[in-house]
Amino acid sequence: MSKDSMNQADHIELPVRVRFLRHLAWLVLRLLTRLEVYGVEKIPATGATLMIMNHLHWLDPIIGVAVIQRPAVMFTAEKWEHRPVIGSVLRWSQRVIFVVRGELDRRALSQALEVLERGEMLGVAPEGTRSKTGALLQAHDGAAYLVSRTGATVAPVVAYGQEQAERQWKRLRRPHIVVRVGEPFRFEDTPNKARSRDLPPYTEEMMRRLAELLPPGYRGVYGDQES
Repeated sequence: MSKDSMNQADHIELPVRVRFLRHLAWLVLRLLTRLEVYGVEKIPATGATLMIMNHLHWLDPIIGVAVIQRPAVMFTAEKWEHRPVIGSVLRWSQRVIFVVRGELDRRALSQALEVLERGEMLGVAPEGTRSKTGALLQAHDGAAYLVSRTGATVAPVVAYGQEQAERQWKRLRRPHIVVRVGEPFRFEDTPNKARSRDLPPYTEEMMRRLAELLPPGYRGVYGDQES
């Protein structure tokens, strides 16, 4: 991995704790993986931005922190909040929203809306959980709700290859990971107060954008989308 993305981030005034975590994440990836990054310059530098991502592995947030030059607040499963070491690091970062998986977490949604209304960037996996198959799962409408209420710019980001990490490490090899950032886009009829039944088209469009960035074998239930 080149240091281009790191150098770009150095031009952005970041809190000390964010800079520390970014450099630590970059070091981990530099040592343990072979990383290719495309299109990172497409991430909007300012303004309310919803960064949508696929989710394949526990390395995903490390990849996001290391590669994306603009710091984002990330959704993180509540189970990690009180885990030894990692829970402390996540709380110390002050860049996470802990969310209860498998149910409507209104507290987390409220916090996410506040992030976007402040003009910051929020990172979310629309699928809501890690894919154990390596391919896209049917997404929930939580991300669509956030976009509909705020009119945020949507930045699609995918990473693949990290699901092979443990297998490659056991062979003393570094997994080859590819990160691609797509063109940011907006929904012209937002912000609005869309009802639940109005959200699926937003979700489908966001997942179509992610699928276009992935090789066919990773597209899963969105594999019939045209590139």
